[in-house]
Formats: sequence, C-alpha cells, structure tokens
Amino acid sequence: MTAAPPRTPARTSARTPGTPPGGPSARPGPPEDPAVALLGSDRVELRRPVALAALRRLDRLRRPYGPVVAHGGLAAFLLAQGTGEAVPELLHWLGWGAELGLGLTARAGGPARGGREAAGVRLPRPRGAEDESPRPDRRPAGPQAVWLRRGESGPGLDLRSPDLLRLLDCLADACARDLWGLAPAR
Repeated sequence: MTAAPPRTPARTSARTPGTPPGGPSARPGPPEDPAVALLGSDRVELRRPVALAALRRLDRLRRPYGPVVAHGGLAAFLLAQGTGEAVPELLHWLGWGAELGLGLTARAGGPARGGREAAGVRLPRPRGAEDESPRPDRRPAGPQAVWLRRGESGPGLDLRSPDLLRLLDCLADACARDLWGLAPAR
C-alpha cells in the first residue's frame, strides 16, 4: 500500500481581521523620510535624552506610542492629525500645566511640501505652547532627521485613544524628572 501524498491547505482569499486588503505591508504608516513625517504630523517635542528615557519606560510598560523622530538634540513623538492642538489642555488636565516649564512642546503639523508653510504662512500654535521654539518649523540645513522608533500601524495616537493620556503623562514625568535632577522613572 502506498501512502497518499500529504494534503496542502487550500489558499483562501480571507484575510485576518484588522489586516488591510493587500496584506500587512499595505498598512498606512509614516512616510519613509523621517523629515517629511516630522513636518507633516502633529507632534510633541522634547529633548532627545529625556525622550530616550521615556521610550525605555514606555517599552518596559508595553505602552503604545506611535512613531518617534529625532532631529539634532530633540525628539518628536508623532501624533494623528488634529491632536496637537489639544495637547496643552490635556497636559493641564493631567496636572502638568505650562507654568511648570517642562520643555515639552506641542506642534500642529503642516503640509510637508507646498501649501501654507511653503507660502511663508506659519501654522497657528496650540494654546499653552511655550514661547520659545526649540526647533524651527522648516527643515534646517543641519543634521538629518532619523527614526528612533518607526510606527507600524499609522501616524500616531489620536484623541480617541486612552494611550494618548498615558503617553503625555509619561513624557511630562520624564521632563519633570530631568528638570528637577531626578533619576528616570523605572
């Protein structure tokens, strides 16, 4: 008696729930160029060493945070479009008001190419944003922007996500610890 050849599973056109048509690689993610992502996204900016400490904590706690871009001495946590304007109010609600001077700045994204920024019109700054700009709105001629963490499933956290509050609280805590000379949180 000869054994029948092993059966191979039939290919189906069904896709895993949550996976976009075309497979996982078809997911909308940030642009390949981190400088384009930086200029085109709402974001929260802070000093790079503070951001790295916050990233270590977020990774350890397994909290989502979206894409993160570094440029020079700063890091930017990219957020979904329309989220940047609400960040100062959310920080105030969490107890991290602008009066603390944490060095945490929210910025509204703009068009990466062309549009209002190219025409020389500045985007409005969110209420409560710090007076001094830690980074010019246009791409500087200095060091290139690089990904610290590349987002896998979209532009970043939005106002509907409870993880946005956790992210902002973690970033504000890291900034406060740095400002007051305390060790990073574990």
